[in-house]
Amino acid sequence: MKGIARSLIFWPGIDADIEQIARSCNNCAMHAHAPPKFRKHHWEYPKAPWERIHVDYAGPVEGAMLLIIVDAYSKWLEVKTTTSTTAATTIKLMDEVFAAYGVPVTIVSDNGIQFISEDFKNFLRNSGVKYHKLSAPYHPSTNDQAERYVQTVKDVLRDLNEFLRQYRKAPHSTTGLSPARLFLGRDLSTRMDLVRPDDTRVRVTQMDSTYRPLQPGQSVYALSGNPRMDEWIPGTIVTRLGDFHYEIHCSGKKVKRHIDQIRSSGNENTTDSRADPEQSDVLQPPRRVRFHETPAPTNGPARPMTTPRAPAATRATPAAPATPRVPRQQRVPAPCGPYTPQHPRRSNRTRVPPSRFSPN
Repeated sequence: MKGIARSLIFWPGIDADIEQIARSCNNCAMHAHAPPKFRKHHWEYPKAPWERIHVDYAGPVEGAMLLIIVDAYSKWLEVKTTTSTTAATTIKLMDEVFAAYGVPVTIVSDNGIQFISEDFKNFLRNSGVKYHKLSAPYHPSTNDQAERYVQTVKDVLRDLNEFLRQYRKAPHSTTGLSPARLFLGRDLSTRMDLVRPDDTRVRVTQMDSTYRPLQPGQSVYALSGNPRMDEWIPGTIVTRLGDFHYEIHCSGKKVKRHIDQIRSSGNENTTDSRADPEQSDVLQPPRRVRFHETPAPTNGPARPMTTPRAPAATRATPAAPATPRVPRQQRVPAPCGPYTPQHPRRSNRTRVPPSRFSPN
């Protein structure tokens, strides 16, 4: 329970809170198991999944017997229901498991008649199982990895599939990972995963945030729909049919077009589009900054730059002087006052060479 909760949500002291809820639960207290006895026997941890499995029968539970199979590496749990525990039935069930997951190296079981029969031993030998280890008589704790799940499976037999889903998804206290992660290489998906945000949905939402929808009444150009020629016909947005589909009034009829088949006309009828040109769904080219340019300088004296006088009709209204159009390709700084030569700033004193001592 704590492992599943930590995989979905976390807050400081979550384990203590869950343990407190479990201790105060009447149903949990009524169905709690006795504390485990002290055990000195410890199985060696296998090196790979399905290297060693533990098998045991549990039941009868509501007229059915349960074949419990546990993988010692990943703690993967398999449960087979049957009405018979004969050697033939056990061989059939084990063959189904081997067909699904392969043949293990070692099988550990108790001394049940079906497990020590010659038919079962021959089946294991022919299947390729190298070792079949039996627990000590009257000492079921030797096969404790299967025994500990017997009572647990009995309690949840009424909803066995739901129990297996939750057990295989929850991180195990021994390995720290879920049995599905160790055995299948991935976690199982359940309805609890719906509380997590979908990465794909988040990416799509982020992509949609950069798209500005067209407004009803906006003037646009739409493809004519003729596959032989790509002709853009002026029209007006009528309504929005979906995320990227619009109904457009073109040439006296209404047509349906995708946003890829629509482009802005640059003359929107909506107030928002006129007020803010950035609301257009079509990206406009950046404005080009034009520098003041002038012809190449000549060897003659420099002349101050003058601006032409405005016509008589416009002299009454004060306005900024118009910038004359000049050829491109040469950039000069903004116009300034007439050129005035600058005098040198060095000293004008007369320099006299120093008189040095000479013995001659």
